[in-house]
Amino acid sequence: MKTVVVTGARGYIGCALARRLADEGVSLRLVSRAAGASPIQAVSRCNVENLVADLRDEHAWSSLLQGADAVVHLSWRTSLRAAEADPIGDAAINVEPVRALVHAAERAKRPPIVAFASTVTIFGVNPRSPVDERAPDDPCSVYDRHKLACEHILREATARGVLRGLSLRLSNVYGFGSGARSTNPNRGILNAMMWRAARGEALSIYGEGEYVRDFTFIDDVVDAFCRALTTDRACDGSHYVIARGKGHTLAQAFALVAQEAARLTGRRVAIRNVPEPPDLHPIERRNFVGNSSLFQKLAGWRPQVDLVAGIRDYLERIVTPAGPAPGAAGAR
Repeated sequence: MKTVVVTGARGYIGCALARRLADEGVSLRLVSRAAGASPIQAVSRCNVENLVADLRDEHAWSSLLQGADAVVHLSWRTSLRAAEADPIGDAAINVEPVRALVHAAERAKRPPIVAFASTVTIFGVNPRSPVDERAPDDPCSVYDRHKLACEHILREATARGVLRGLSLRLSNVYGFGSGARSTNPNRGILNAMMWRAARGEALSIYGEGEYVRDFTFIDDVVDAFCRALTTDRACDGSHYVIARGKGHTLAQAFALVAQEAARLTGRRVAIRNVPEPPDLHPIERRNFVGNSSLFQKLAGWRPQVDLVAGIRDYLERIVTPAGPAPGAAGAR
């Protein structure tokens, strides 16, 4: 990889991925919705361009693809509720950019690699765990149906030889990463709870917190994308489960947060059980544990950080004698 385009480059995963690629000497085209320089630019040994582009425009994609080896497409409006309220508008924001990317790739001199950030929630509310790529898709939200639509677009374009695509279905990403802060309060629940615990605030959990999640550390996710870009046999249009492979109930995860925060700050962190809101979407009641053995076999990827170590790392980074460090909060 010499030149990589990263969309959503100011997001949680985008910032962490850009830093990793810059450290490896990759030239970057970092695409965001708003103008501004990236801190990556100051530390990279290679060229870093910070660009603003309308990704629904295939001409914008044509410019981005010129001379690029690969695209990591992370850009997405992540609000579950906004997607449900406006499916047509959500498709215009999230699906049309992938169609435009394919149209631009049809005119490119050589097929680029395209790694797409997808989600394990495409498998639905209660798939049989552990879940691997053979599990049936059962999307129950507009958000998930649009992710799946993009996977299909990239799979068909790969079959036609237009590009070499793959989709990484991510499971509950958490951890400090580059310290980027999410603008969506409905994403990155574990990071949000760690931020609250570091400030001595009580943690709120719906019901008994019995729903199971498979939390995947941000650095492991970044490593998965890096390996995806350099594993030719994985770039066949397929989707891959990216998960730690270990399930924890939300109650267990929150208890670990409270325990580690108390160890660092000396303050007890309360956990309060509150009723589920009446508009809670079914996908938020899901149970999931992933099986990433296929991607591990193809790409040599292994998740390295368990939940306790990941929580400890995050809290140690943000807890200072004066309290949480400014700007280091939730995850996308």
